[in-house]
Amino acid sequence: LREGAGVCLAFEGHVLGRPAGDEVVADALLDAFLERGERFLDGWDGSFQVFVRTPEATYLFMDPTASRRWFFRSGPWGLAFSPEVAPLRTLAPAPVDGANLAQFLVGGRFFAGHTLLAEVFQLLPGEHLVHRDGRVERRRTGSDAVRQDPGLFDVKATLTRLETALERAILQRWTQARAPALLLTGGWDSRYLFHTVARHVGDTSRLCTVTWGHDLRREGSDARVAYDIAKRFGTRHVELKRSVGQVPETFAAMFQAQSGMTELSFGHADELTLCQRLAERHGVGSLFRGDECFGPTGWNATTLGGVLARLSLPFTEDVAGRERWLVGGGEEAWAGREEQVRQRVAAAPQGLEALRDTLYFRERVPAFLHHLNYFKAHRLEVFNPLMDREVLALSRALPAAWRTDKRLFKDCYRRQFAAHLDIPFADTSNGVDWGRMLRRSPRVVAFLRSGLEALPSPLIPEVFVEALEGLLRGAPTGAALPGSYRVAPEQLVMRAFVLGQWLRDSPTSEVASRSKSSRARATPASEVSAKQA
Repeated sequence: LREGAGVCLAFEGHVLGRPAGDEVVADALLDAFLERGERFLDGWDGSFQVFVRTPEATYLFMDPTASRRWFFRSGPWGLAFSPEVAPLRTLAPAPVDGANLAQFLVGGRFFAGHTLLAEVFQLLPGEHLVHRDGRVERRRTGSDAVRQDPGLFDVKATLTRLETALERAILQRWTQARAPALLLTGGWDSRYLFHTVARHVGDTSRLCTVTWGHDLRREGSDARVAYDIAKRFGTRHVELKRSVGQVPETFAAMFQAQSGMTELSFGHADELTLCQRLAERHGVGSLFRGDECFGPTGWNATTLGGVLARLSLPFTEDVAGRERWLVGGGEEAWAGREEQVRQRVAAAPQGLEALRDTLYFRERVPAFLHHLNYFKAHRLEVFNPLMDREVLALSRALPAAWRTDKRLFKDCYRRQFAAHLDIPFADTSNGVDWGRMLRRSPRVVAFLRSGLEALPSPLIPEVFVEALEGLLRGAPTGAALPGSYRVAPEQLVMRAFVLGQWLRDSPTSEVASRSKSSRARATPASEVSAKQA
């Protein structure tokens, strides 16, 4: 916290080129704001939040990729903000946003910049907030659209620029990280991080690599490939087996750490404990991980519907079974969701590849991936070098053919680390087969069922309990009509469970009150309230 010339500035996080905890950073930021005003963060990178208060206005800023979070709400009483949702929902009754409730059931996340509460929002990458004279304005600097035209393209020169940017982004963060470890999988991103660091250290046996998963020795899995790489380089390799059977004990804390922003509050509930174990038992202070910053992989855009489906943004009419999920069919909620989807399509470039990648950056990255990273910061500092501002700008500027499926990035890997291509890339993830796991874990099933049976309106408990029972029986989901979008039953029940937690903690729900009928539901016996976490 710094004050001067009538301005108060608070800073949290780290900036590139400055050691963690450097007290001079706040002084430099205050001086920069006094000199340049709202553009004072131009050229700064890292992972941070900044609050500025002047006699005229209040400002909220973040790093360029919004790796730290700002949630906010405003009213006649002023502006409130927090990196978590929970403190904001207690200020005043907050109506539930039906469109975002429907989107969560479809995609396991809310629309970017939104939460389940209609009056609580999240700042997005490239945005900052200004509160002046009782009004809130979200301002954006720079463009997040991707290149649309193929144009002239110098592959060799661009390849060199990307390699240089990647190395700078990785090593700059590595040299200032405290007790770092590399989260290693069998994919392109984490392998690129690891090999870059390994090439620049004198003794790779001093490196710490980490992997976690359910089946750590399955051939072709992320965990097995990570093990093979770690063995070759002699790293201190930490393997952590996921304990998904502990979801009843870990869900409340993960819901609180993620602010319930994705379905992974349930599906990855045990990972917060793994991060704590890394810190306390293995001395890890910060975690490096690859991120899906180069767009969706493994497919080419062929139709608008296909693009939206792959981004979990299908048109509402394509969502199979939706009419059964909400009381009275949820017509208003679904109409609101459809309007949100079409607004996003209209605001993005219209070429299929450009639409695909722009919506990926605007929606999936901030509304899903950032929350998957952020919860780890409750136990460890998290570094995502591939989310570096320069690296992202280079990626967005590539022609579609070179963005798709990480084509140029993979060429960088092949050119830089050809000697290690003999270790194959993973063909299966470390993920959990939830259908199989639930059939073997009566405790988790009982916990999940208790939450589903107690779902508040406008969710219909019987529908989601029925989906769970069908999943346990291994019942076929039925053939989907061509072009339809079907939510997998294991995803549907997890999403409903997480929404139930939101609704039980929500002071009011206008969606529920407008429903044709309402249902009074008690808190489940398992007591999964985030307030008690």
